[in-house]
Parts: sequence; C-alpha cells; structure tokens
Amino acid sequence: MSPMMIFPLFLLVVGIIVMVQPRTKRWQSRMNAYFQGDKRRIKQRANTFFLLGLAFLFAGFAYLFRLVG
Repeated sequence: MSPMMIFPLFLLVVGIIVMVQPRTKRWQSRMNAYFQGDKRRIKQRANTFFLLGLAFLFAGFAYLFRLVG
C-alpha cells in the first residue's frame, strides 16, 4: 500500500467512527447529562456528528477517486 493511499482510507475510517459515535450508550449518557435531558438538543448534536462524518466520507471518496482515476 502506497503512502498516498493511507490518507483517503484514514478519512473514510474517521468518517464512519464519527457517524457511529452518537449511537453508543456512553455518548448518549454523556450528552444526556450535559444537556440535562433536552432531547431536541441531543438529537441536534447527533445530527451534527452525522453530517460531519458524512463530510469526512465524501472527502475520503474524493481523494480515493482522484488517486485511482
């Protein structure tokens, strides 16, 4: 594997991790404590993490496409 291939794969892995993080029990319990049970703000934060992870995925695919193509 070439060193140039590591960065797009890193972005893809980070994107998946950031998208899955709000689904973990630890994250949910910490956000519940931080926002004091405000479900709207917890869902808003989870959606922000999802969009951030999606941006990492798109960037990773773009770099991978540019590297391969």
